[in-house]
Amino acid sequence: MASLSHLKPGEKGRIRVEIDLAGKRGPVTKTVQVFSNDPKRPVVTLTATMRVRDRMHMKTYRATQIFESPCSGCHVEQGRGKAGFDLFRADCFMCHNAGAAATNISQMSGRPEAHIRRVIRDGVEGTSMPGWARKNGGPLTDAEIESLVAIIIRPN
Repeated sequence: MASLSHLKPGEKGRIRVEIDLAGKRGPVTKTVQVFSNDPKRPVVTLTATMRVRDRMHMKTYRATQIFESPCSGCHVEQGRGKAGFDLFRADCFMCHNAGAAATNISQMSGRPEAHIRRVIRDGVEGTSMPGWARKNGGPLTDAEIESLVAIIIRPN
């Protein structure tokens, strides 16, 4: 809905757009067309792009809650018995893919190996990245952590 039905040249107005997000999840893009009598731009398309999170992921959790039910069903159980890229794809990729909030694998690959190992093992204080090592309450063995480090520092 426009704030004014008619604007003079150079005058500004507002356009209010409401998007029904019921039942939607993930990337959502909506467009709105604005029609005018401007001979150079008679139609302007406005685009709103967003990532819709489900109710479970809208709350704030302690990082280690990822290892507890119901979170562990998606964030831990998928990777049981896997190593390397299969483990990364199963348990890490949902947070560490391009466009997600966490650092993606190509960005991580430029970091020192010891840093990557420490972050996977011990987590990052004040973030949603928990320590995945068993000694920190996580599910990963030292061998599984090393398999992740190997594919992160040499992704190809």
